[in-house]
Amino acid sequence: MSDRDYTEIMKIAFQAEGAINDEIRRKFGHTYQDKTIIIKEGDIGQQIFWILGGEVYITRREGTKYKVLNTVGKGELIGEMSFFDKSVRSATVISKGSVEALVFSKENFQDIFAASPQWTKRLLASLSSRIQFMIGKLNSLQH
Repeated sequence: MSDRDYTEIMKIAFQAEGAINDEIRRKFGHTYQDKTIIIKEGDIGQQIFWILGGEVYITRREGTKYKVLNTVGKGELIGEMSFFDKSVRSATVISKGSVEALVFSKENFQDIFAASPQWTKRLLASLSSRIQFMIGKLNSLQH
């Protein structure tokens, strides 16, 4: 990684949304059109996505269709489980309308995560929210 790339990664680590400018968007940004598969269930992926705008469906494949488990949007991290292990993707993530995201390699995100405690909080909040959502879904199936 070049010194310039590392500097930009550190800006994101410490300034989060405040670091986002045209240069960051050019380097790490990606726009997904409606109904684009961003993450495919079963794939091995190392990219982590930080949603800047729009929403995505978190789905599981059932036969030839996708069942929507959740919808997440701006500020959320997706693909973060690959940060912890090399397991296959557990869900398919599909854009709901146009979606803008910053896309990080595992190494880029590791630098961000290591540099600033705010990212530990973001990651834990994201995971906690998803666990609570799934517990709610499971509880509703039992009633």
